[in-house]
Amino acid sequence: MKRNGIITALITSLSKDGELCVDCLKQLIEFQYKNGVQGLFLTGTYGEGVILPKSIRLKVFEKALELSPKDMYLLPHIGSASIDTVIELGKNVKDLGYKEVSIVAPPYHRPSKKGLAEFFNHVASKIELDIIIYNNPGRVGYNITPDDFQYIVDNVKSVKGIKDTSRDVDQLLEYAKRFKDKYFIAAAGDSFMFYAFAIGIPAHICGISNLIPEAASKLYSYVLKGDLTKALELQYQVNKLRKALTKLSNEVQEAIRELLKFRGIDAGYPPVQMIQEFDSRSVEVAKRVLDEVLQVLSSD
Repeated sequence: MKRNGIITALITSLSKDGELCVDCLKQLIEFQYKNGVQGLFLTGTYGEGVILPKSIRLKVFEKALELSPKDMYLLPHIGSASIDTVIELGKNVKDLGYKEVSIVAPPYHRPSKKGLAEFFNHVASKIELDIIIYNNPGRVGYNITPDDFQYIVDNVKSVKGIKDTSRDVDQLLEYAKRFKDKYFIAAAGDSFMFYAFAIGIPAHICGISNLIPEAASKLYSYVLKGDLTKALELQYQVNKLRKALTKLSNEVQEAIRELLKFRGIDAGYPPVQMIQEFDSRSVEVAKRVLDEVLQVLSSD
């Protein structure tokens, strides 16, 4: 099973009463797969996992296994502010048959480097799964540097990689040069796709690919072929659309949920605290940008 290319940070679709919308999940998975996406990152930031009930997250993990093609890579994110929740979810996903999980660094209270290693070591000893660390400084309040990562992997053998959402080009390059031959290194931050693939990062965990999976997968393909002019054009289109989405909502996944309607996808409802009130004029502006991007893709 491939762990390269585009891995979509899948949004989580709920019904109006807060249960998982299984039909919506099915639509999203099929939309991703038929447009070249290699894998799915489940209940991460775009999937709003840390504010979902454990029961919903577990159902996402279970149904994703049932609904996804066998050659689609699935990475369940089990991170939480509560270590007990992390461990419980880890044991649950192991029972489902998963071999590895992603875990965001503990949020809110900043641990020492030793404390961070102890956290991952304690979790690893309880769940007995490989771990891909999720580094997201903007959400948790601190960064995991390459030196920090080296310290962790020296002390926690179950840590097999990292998703780096630092949006720091120097740091991403250092991760690539120091670790990509031995560990799974994935980039994140949708404006960094071209850069990440150009420096040899094998995978990008992507949010905007929920909405335009074909753009992200084509960008990856062009970089592999060495057609950097076309790849850069697609990166520009991604950036343009992302800028329009941020004007709709500071939580971009909710803007994406809204615009998926125009692609014929029912992405369901968000968790109740994430319900948005969109300005119709702003939605129309974002839709025009989406149409422009799709036009570029169709003429490619």
